[in-house]
Amino acid sequence: MLGHDRTRVLILGGGHAGVHAARRLLKARRPADRVDVALVDYQNAEVFHGLMPQMVAGGVLPQHALLPLRQILPGATLYTYAVEEIDLPNRRVLLGRGDERGRLALDYDYLVLALGSVTDLSRFPGLLEHGLQTKTIGDIFHLRNHILDMLDRASVERDPVERRRLLTFVVAGGGFAGVEIGAQANELVRGALRFFPDIAPEEVRFVLLGSAPRLLPALDEGLSRRAARRMERCGIELRLGTSVASATANAVTLTSGEQIPTRTIVVTVGIGTHPLVAGLPVELTHGRIACDQFCRVLDWPGVYAIGDNAAIPDLRTGRPYAATALLAFAEGECAATNILAEIRGRRPRACRADDVAAALLTRGYALAEIKGIQLEGLPAALIWRLVFLALMKSWDRRLALTAGWLLDAVGPRDIAQLRVSRSDTILPMRFAAGEAIVRQGEPGSRFYIVTEGEVEVVRETPDGEAPLARLGPGQYFGEVALLHDVERTATVRAAVDTRVLSIARQDFSTLVRHLGPLRDSIAADAASRQAAAEAVDDD
Repeated sequence: MLGHDRTRVLILGGGHAGVHAARRLLKARRPADRVDVALVDYQNAEVFHGLMPQMVAGGVLPQHALLPLRQILPGATLYTYAVEEIDLPNRRVLLGRGDERGRLALDYDYLVLALGSVTDLSRFPGLLEHGLQTKTIGDIFHLRNHILDMLDRASVERDPVERRRLLTFVVAGGGFAGVEIGAQANELVRGALRFFPDIAPEEVRFVLLGSAPRLLPALDEGLSRRAARRMERCGIELRLGTSVASATANAVTLTSGEQIPTRTIVVTVGIGTHPLVAGLPVELTHGRIACDQFCRVLDWPGVYAIGDNAAIPDLRTGRPYAATALLAFAEGECAATNILAEIRGRRPRACRADDVAAALLTRGYALAEIKGIQLEGLPAALIWRLVFLALMKSWDRRLALTAGWLLDAVGPRDIAQLRVSRSDTILPMRFAAGEAIVRQGEPGSRFYIVTEGEVEVVRETPDGEAPLARLGPGQYFGEVALLHDVERTATVRAAVDTRVLSIARQDFSTLVRHLGPLRDSIAADAASRQAAAEAVDDD
């Protein structure tokens, strides 16, 4: 990874916690510390998730919520790959390059775990298939397009039952994400109705579900009641103390037994532990890694955890800090400070965070609680924006955000749909005669179908190459490594100029999981080919 005569700090995750840890290390390190900083994240930008609800209503452009890592972390080594394995005993991390090349191994002296959380909807039947997730900017784009599509369809729908279903929007989650996204989606729809004269305002129905007995449990109870009143005045029905039991393409069923016909189920619930974190030999507390007050992982010297991955105790209450953006900033800086303190032989500093919480519901209305002081309405909305401008460590982004907010305050709702998906989800590829498509011994990431030309499959042995098969149009290869999660068992190269269709591992897994005959056929072929390869080895 880096020079072995230097201290190697490896940060996994480019979210708020990981970025602030890297920024602090780069800013506070001294030449005598001899510290190198590397950060791993599959995307090359820090995403300000707190701005994503406003993207639903069109008040913020996506690029204004992204800070390029290379711009804000000069001096750090960046790896835009996926983390595949964390080997704590051997102080090594393996990265997948996303293609047919071998994995990349990074050694470290200090490791900072900031991988964030994942969405786990397994306990909600049907929600994975029919819920609209809100984890990424791509999810938000899809949600916005979907909402506008529902209005377009409803405006010409003459079946009253289907029309009601199209104009009913259900949001699952009564926390910050659910309340903010629900409020912004409601504002988008009601602000867009001026362009849909065939839809009456009373036809639109918004329902927000919260499993807790009140909205925004992290805020003071008085602010929570004000938020509920504001949501109801905006035309949003509240179902508190209940959540999703199951979902179909036509309706959502609540734990109370109520069924709501709808085509739109917005999901802000189901936060789960990152699979890599769940597989580590560490103590977990409610799905987060147990740490001391210095962000150090218990029983693993040199390993720190921050953000959504960490359960760091608040010395004032004894309970772990909540997983919020402001706490992620504080924990990242604390971990970096304590790594440098350990390198210099100094005492560590306990993690402390400012007591600040806020929720922006509409353009001019927010709720905020700052060190016990409660604010509501326009003053809270202004403070909410000032906090984000202060956290955004880029003047061009600050100016762009400010300009966007000003234009959004005076202009009409933008109802244009921006389609950002690829034209082809299955990738066509071409290989010249003699070019290798997959190589024996390397990890498999894709499945291939020959559409034109011919490929040869060979097994590399100590005595040279042994031919196994020649495949033509309509035949396929690459399934053995994907089905059995092993390295490629053979090399496949183009015998003549060849074209193939390439399917990523995730899409291939989805296909074989749901198509039994296809799965059985491919599994049989995989077993036959593996047996042929083993026979070559025996010979």
